[in-house]
Amino acid sequence: MSKTVVVLGGGIAGIATAHKLLKHTLPKLPGLKVVLVSASTHFYFNIAAVRGLIPGEIPDESLFQAIEPGFAKYPKGSFEFVVGTATALDLAGNAVQVSAAGGQDRTLVYDQLVIATGSSLANDVPFKTLGSYDETIQAWHKLQDQIKAAKSIVVAGAGPTGVETIGELANKYGTSKKLTLVIDGEVALPALLPSVGKAAESELKKMKVELLHKVRVTGVEDAGSEGTKLSLSDGKTLTADVFLPLYGVRPNTGFVPAHLLDAAGSVKVDKTLRVEGQTNVWAVGDVNNVELKVAMRAESQTVHLFPNLEAALLGKGDAALAEYKPSAQMMMFVTIGKKKGTGQIGTFKAFSFLVSYMKGRTLFVEKAPPLVAGKSMIRAAI
Repeated sequence: MSKTVVVLGGGIAGIATAHKLLKHTLPKLPGLKVVLVSASTHFYFNIAAVRGLIPGEIPDESLFQAIEPGFAKYPKGSFEFVVGTATALDLAGNAVQVSAAGGQDRTLVYDQLVIATGSSLANDVPFKTLGSYDETIQAWHKLQDQIKAAKSIVVAGAGPTGVETIGELANKYGTSKKLTLVIDGEVALPALLPSVGKAAESELKKMKVELLHKVRVTGVEDAGSEGTKLSLSDGKTLTADVFLPLYGVRPNTGFVPAHLLDAAGSVKVDKTLRVEGQTNVWAVGDVNNVELKVAMRAESQTVHLFPNLEAALLGKGDAALAEYKPSAQMMMFVTIGKKKGTGQIGTFKAFSFLVSYMKGRTLFVEKAPPLVAGKSMIRAAI
């Protein structure tokens, strides 16, 4: 009997899930069709955006990979790629409304639905996909041009993305541009051990980065030829040629009925990664409320989701569904340029040379082609 799985999202979780179904489930379930919906024609390996924003560091073709060619090897009729954005979810009718490229609306009917739409920054910094590929790449090139021309750059947000970004900028421009990191708290990387944040700050200071503690950006104003005027919570002001607000991550759940969301807008899921109260809707990655919204956790969830999703498609019943257990161990590497870094493994601070060797050299950008081709994610095989 034919079954249709609609996968919403062209990121790590969505692409890997679609490949897994076609590689492993299709032979067991002839007639299976997988529909992958993505706002962009290209997968954006934004883990490396922190270095890619510097002109000449990472070519476009390494950061952005066309999605559809990676699925050409599967039997005709088993896969459909829809470029568009989900706008509404009809749970009773097992259907999702999609605003497709070209201004056409489509209704996609599913037997099983996977929501893997990821998250966005609460601004227009192109560190995540901004609508279509053309919109994203244009914004990306504009930012690269601004970075190159700037004499002063302010980064607000001292989480991993903010620290990695200012570290890359300092590695390249530490002696030629004025660089400032605005820290809303006593130390950078507040989700990690204080010693980790202090280690990051120590390296940044050596790289001539100015650190502002216990302060937030409360206002942003165009100052014309002077750049951007920033009002701070302590009453002071800053002026910068480029301002990068790298905070305020929000899940892409605007199409999901409100009763399925928590207070932060994330999809509520049960222990099997199935959406609470639903029998055939799943949510994986940044879009759900399970754990930290980082790529490694999205990968772990995707690996766990697949056998549960396959069991549901094969009619094995709820008893066959395994519970997902988020890792109780904190593990995060934070690069500070190509040769320095810090991080946390369990309750220990990671050695700088280990972070540099494991992540800093390439930021895993070589993992993008095999992901799109359906061979592997960052760590796990597809």
